[in-house]
Amino acid sequence: MEILDTILENASQPLYAVTLLIALIKYPKYYTTPLKYFPILLMYTFLNELLGYFTKNYEVFHISIFSAFVKHNVFIYNIYNIVFFSYFFYVYWSYIENKKYRNYILMATIFYLIASFINPFFLNFKLESQVYSYLAGAFAILICIILFFMEHRQSSKKLDYRFTGIKWISIGLLIFYLGYAPIKASRFYNYTYQLNEYVHVRRIHLSLIVLMYISFIIGFLRMKRKFWI
Repeated sequence: MEILDTILENASQPLYAVTLLIALIKYPKYYTTPLKYFPILLMYTFLNELLGYFTKNYEVFHISIFSAFVKHNVFIYNIYNIVFFSYFFYVYWSYIENKKYRNYILMATIFYLIASFINPFFLNFKLESQVYSYLAGAFAILICIILFFMEHRQSSKKLDYRFTGIKWISIGLLIFYLGYAPIKASRFYNYTYQLNEYVHVRRIHLSLIVLMYISFIIGFLRMKRKFWI
């Protein structure tokens, strides 16, 4: 298990980089689609993870806003989650044509934004993970994914070439949030009652990240056309 743990612990950053590289190479295939900003999000993710790693493990990288709480880097992840969820709400709202489904996405977005506004009153935004808003965002993203597949469930072409990328991205997000949302909740429970986390939980978390980014890579590799109708 030590070898598996080592691989999983060191797989994330290379996977982010590989996914970003493939997304940039394939950019001409989807630059006119709602996914056109996705490489920027991937780059932000990669840099955010590097910053989080260095600020947590190396004192020389502590920037001024972290000087009052050494080894706490939750702040940058709280900001990242707001950007991440907001971007995908926009993506799914753009891809889905059904007006009723679009309204559902709008309501899910409002639900997430309200949760994000209220959460800091219960948990310090700079020092603590915004668990309530994160779970609200995960729930909203899952709703968006379900609506996306529901809209295309009766399509004769079964998600034609225009939707290849978003289909695989959706699969990756679905796998990750179905698996990680319970982990996020359990970690908050353990944090609240000062309980230790089981070792296998970390393995599952890292495995979910790997599966999600593999799905992203498959989506980009299977793109064949650049036209958006």
